[in-house]
Amino acid sequence: MLELKNITAGYGKKTVLSDVCVAFKDNTVTVVMGPNGAGKSTLLKAAYGLLKNTSGEILLNGKKFVPTPQKLVQEGIFMVPQGKRVFRHMTVRENLELATHFWKDKSIFPERLAEILKHFPDLEARLGDLAGNLSGGQQQMVALARGLLNRPKMVFMDEPSIGLSPKLINDTFHKIKQIKDEMGTSFVIVEHNLKTLLPLTDWAYILEQGRVIYDGPSEGNTLEKMIAAVFK
Repeated sequence: MLELKNITAGYGKKTVLSDVCVAFKDNTVTVVMGPNGAGKSTLLKAAYGLLKNTSGEILLNGKKFVPTPQKLVQEGIFMVPQGKRVFRHMTVRENLELATHFWKDKSIFPERLAEILKHFPDLEARLGDLAGNLSGGQQQMVALARGLLNRPKMVFMDEPSIGLSPKLINDTFHKIKQIKDEMGTSFVIVEHNLKTLLPLTDWAYILEQGRVIYDGPSEGNTLEKMIAAVFK
């Protein structure tokens, strides 16, 4: 669905990504991994139009595409940035209502909300509570639910496990897998907590010093050897 071809990008004069090629496909969970400073978050920013690329091109469904966050939202591609990213002094419901910003018909919100709360039953009883009073895991669910209200084709997530307990990490990753299976939503996840996430994914990329050194299935001896070498 979304393909980056020979992308070089960075910040000012500093190049972070060098000639990177990746393809994020329909109905898959893709993990992007690598050591600190490898360019993982930069890759998401480049794909989402938050960073100007020095060279290369981006294709959407096989056609050249110049991404901006607004264009990608219109195409059904959303990003959940690093951190829980909720408005702490607004209620959970008010946070979720922000999803309707680009909607022409906001009257469908109650129907969409009921649909999404089936996947996040813990949030239903907390709709009137301030988002800042929720646990870290619940705040992460609010951020994810807000994106899913748009019935996206694809969701980018940057380090969703940050600040979560092992149990909440496990719950979050299994929720992502369940949503992919039931709603057909693709996920692209930058993550360092591989032990829990990797078995739930379909495809993997490893970045090292701004270059792709592995592009393949998220299981098998080749990947295990690459992970052992990179994260030794």
